[in-house]
Amino acid sequence: MKTTTPYSNAAFTTICILVAFTPLARGSVHPWATTLMQICVLIAAILLILESLKADTQLIPKTPLNLPLAALILLAGISTLTSSHKPLAWEGFLLLLTYIAVYFITQSATRTREHQRTLVYVIIGTALFLSIFGLFKRFGLNPFPFWEYGDLKYNPDWLSSTFGNHNHIAGFIEMAFPFLLVLFLTRSRSLGMIFILIYLVLILLTVQALTLSRGGWISTVGAIAFMMLVLLSQKRFYRKKLILALVGTTLVISAFILASTPIVERVMTLTEKDESASMESRIKAWTGTMELIKDHPYFGTGPGTYAAAFPEYQPPGLGVLFRNVHNDYLHFAADTGVLIIPVMLWILFAFFRKGFENMSDASRQTRGFSLAALAALVAILIHSISDFNLHIPANALLFVVIAGTVTLQPALQGERSTNPSASHNPNNPSLTPK
Repeated sequence: MKTTTPYSNAAFTTICILVAFTPLARGSVHPWATTLMQICVLIAAILLILESLKADTQLIPKTPLNLPLAALILLAGISTLTSSHKPLAWEGFLLLLTYIAVYFITQSATRTREHQRTLVYVIIGTALFLSIFGLFKRFGLNPFPFWEYGDLKYNPDWLSSTFGNHNHIAGFIEMAFPFLLVLFLTRSRSLGMIFILIYLVLILLTVQALTLSRGGWISTVGAIAFMMLVLLSQKRFYRKKLILALVGTTLVISAFILASTPIVERVMTLTEKDESASMESRIKAWTGTMELIKDHPYFGTGPGTYAAAFPEYQPPGLGVLFRNVHNDYLHFAADTGVLIIPVMLWILFAFFRKGFENMSDASRQTRGFSLAALAALVAILIHSISDFNLHIPANALLFVVIAGTVTLQPALQGERSTNPSASHNPNNPSLTPK
């Protein structure tokens, strides 16, 4: 197991800062925020390179995603070279390399179970801050004018927090929420702490409902359902009956709390004042995107070039210009071609296989955080059918960091219990990392 060094600690701190900062900068959708993110990632990478040269150690760790990510880089590189929008394509390719670098930096810099817990706490803490601030902003109590976006025309009933779109704060919360739930599983909690965690769960559920993001609701429910199915099928999880009961109770309480909100009206309609948000408009945009893909089937139009390539394919009858297709899968295929589909499936297969392998680990923390990461992935995969969360830098960065929490497990095995008999008893307190 690698030991921590000032270099690795600085790189790890950089990742934690980026997880917290990127959503605060309006999701980091503006060039200045994206550039700042890339500079921080570059600094963290240089620190780990210096450490590797000094200690003569392997720089890029071996993970289940190495080969599929290499295939993704190759495909995106060819797509960039063949693109007719090369400046935009190079920007998109560089952003992709940034996300992949974040994944490997997370792998290399997260070296102890304490690091892993810290990273999870940063994810949860950021989601809670966004939620609480979102409530203040939603009810007209925003003390920070720089988080008011006058250039955007969004419904004030939609809770968007620091993001410019309610669907994107929903995307962040749906990925963070499973990590809060599994805190009930990773170690024994006092009764007071259990009540605090329940309260925090209620906050996130309430805010997710107030986003009025249908995709966010469906994705969160999907993540919870996935977690419940895994818990029911796994024998090694300790106190799973408790979390099953707590989830059921909190959902019922949330339903009562939210009964007075405009949620029912939102559920009953699929049309919006904002044309780009209506399902009918999105389906029309998907149709045009399919035509774009037919004309550029193998390598697409280049990473990050959808906004430039789509206008000539936009179907008539749409009153707004779609810069994003509101479907991450079609968006990826349009940018890099249909060959990205088997690459994506390869990545997902490797991720889920590793995640389920961790379900048999002796450590409750490993099992719990792996379950949360898998549920977060399920949530964002569902939401990506009708939105473009993975094209929002803050959410894409969180996605790759969460991927790292699953596939980094071999680097943390040195802190596992060394008692051979302990691995056969999931209720043994010695399995709880301290």
